[in-house]
Amino acid sequence: MTIKSRPTRAQQQSLRAFLKQHSQPAATWLKLSIALGTCNAILMIAAAYLLAQAVHNVMFEHQRLEQVTYLLWPLAGIIILRALFIALSERISAYAALKIKSALRQSLLSKLMMLGPHYIEKHGQGATLNVLHDGVEALHDYYAKYLPAVAYSALIPLAILVVIFPTDYKAGLIFLLTAPLIPFFMILVGSKAETLNQQRWQQLALLSNYFFDRVQGLTQLKLFNATRTELKHIAKISDDFRHATLSVLKIAFLSSFALEFLATISVALVAVIIGFRLFFGTLDFATGFVVLLLAPEFYLPLRQLGSHYHARLQGISAAADMVDILNASVDTQEQQAPLNDSKNINRITLTDLNFTYPNSNEGIKNINLTLPDKGLIAIVGASGSGKSTLFDCLLGFHPQAINGISINDQPLTAQNISELQNSVAWIPQKPTLFYQSIGDNLKIADPEATQQQLEYAAQQAGALEFISTLKNGFNTLIGEQGEGLSGGQKQRIALARAFLKQAPILMLDEPTAHLDSHSEHVIQNAIKAYAKNNLVLVIAHRLNTVKHADNIIVMHNGEITEQGKYSQLAQQNGAFTALLNSSVERVHND
Repeated sequence: MTIKSRPTRAQQQSLRAFLKQHSQPAATWLKLSIALGTCNAILMIAAAYLLAQAVHNVMFEHQRLEQVTYLLWPLAGIIILRALFIALSERISAYAALKIKSALRQSLLSKLMMLGPHYIEKHGQGATLNVLHDGVEALHDYYAKYLPAVAYSALIPLAILVVIFPTDYKAGLIFLLTAPLIPFFMILVGSKAETLNQQRWQQLALLSNYFFDRVQGLTQLKLFNATRTELKHIAKISDDFRHATLSVLKIAFLSSFALEFLATISVALVAVIIGFRLFFGTLDFATGFVVLLLAPEFYLPLRQLGSHYHARLQGISAAADMVDILNASVDTQEQQAPLNDSKNINRITLTDLNFTYPNSNEGIKNINLTLPDKGLIAIVGASGSGKSTLFDCLLGFHPQAINGISINDQPLTAQNISELQNSVAWIPQKPTLFYQSIGDNLKIADPEATQQQLEYAAQQAGALEFISTLKNGFNTLIGEQGEGLSGGQKQRIALARAFLKQAPILMLDEPTAHLDSHSEHVIQNAIKAYAKNNLVLVIAHRLNTVKHADNIIVMHNGEITEQGKYSQLAQQNGAFTALLNSSVERVHND
């Protein structure tokens, strides 16, 4: 995998602008958090003066405890307020980061929906998931810690200088001269860490892609006894990532040591000068003690900025991939008006629909087809004939091909793809089920569905019988991807979910796979009943599904070669007849 070069200055400015732009949903909360932190700093300065005056009065004015109570009670109140302000500031900044992450993740998901599965496959499913999860999470410390630290590094030292200069300008000059050393060395060391962090992030994307692909193909790896070889490859990539992470940590530890060393030297320098001035009597104790108390607090925001600088590097590295997704171009028509009542789709027209996968000749070409508002349409063809690609185009998964699709004689655009998708219930070959109850999995289609509606949809799909036998019924918890259920049971739950949505268009990829003859008969009847009032498109491999179709579309090499009813096509001795013969031969051989 090619490692991206370090972002240029212009690219870094663009990324910072991107991060600033996406902080708008929680900008008010961030400002409130920074305001509370600044108030805490002001209270800290006041506490230093109160403590210094109380110590001075006891040591040099020989006052008793009750005589300095007027100083200690406000000091106690300030300590309590500071604890409250610190807790509130941290909670609010964390809440602000959470809001920003949620909004950003929603933007990324919306754009990926427009770009379609092809974009995800091209860049790697593992890498895309890494951006959506780890990438967005990497921004938490950037917004919750780094941005407030930037504000504090400017506001708190400035507030201390404003107080120190009238009190003791010599100590103020020391603060003023030594303060720039910390950010200077932070940037100097951080420039090296930025390059290493970028490489680490790219290696993480590579590892995510590789591991995700191997997990998906785990069954095939077991069948071909290739698991040991792949484990060695994963171990090597993981080791490379470990070395990259350790390189970043080495630089981070070095920078932390340098910042702590400079801050310690600066505080020690102030302490030595204050000590000599107290010894020679050129400075009173109260003033010197205040300066000593404020010296560590003066450098603390700068040290914290250095410790959170790594969060900035992580944020910029993650933001680079997010910008790539959000700025990815979608080759579509100009923006047009939304679909006119997408719930009443009367006709879908495909005109010269073409799509070819990059670096490949596979796809579909010259598709001219008009689909009615209701009926059962079966799409058949040999493997690789373009059936799934045609479905993907109809689902809007390839936005660059939508200029050949019209809904109710209105051209489909990128802006109303989501409207079309909301009008479609789609069941792929391997339906997705989540680690939730069966009822919750069904309610994804309609969160407001009643128990009666759930039962009716399950009955339509032939799933109610086996659900009723379960101890907890619809409340039965199932594993990720339907773990604990048979293949047929998973398919029936997915069908029940589709029936529950009551979408005007139902698209299925061989819905009767993995089912026994009884369940197959029940589902076929349900599909036929649904097709009386809605459009049902089926990628069919089994003859029983094809026989009852109102129209059969035969595809070969990405083109439509034949159309018609089963009885008509079976007598034409064409591509459909060849498919029937090959199907009969397979059954006979089995």
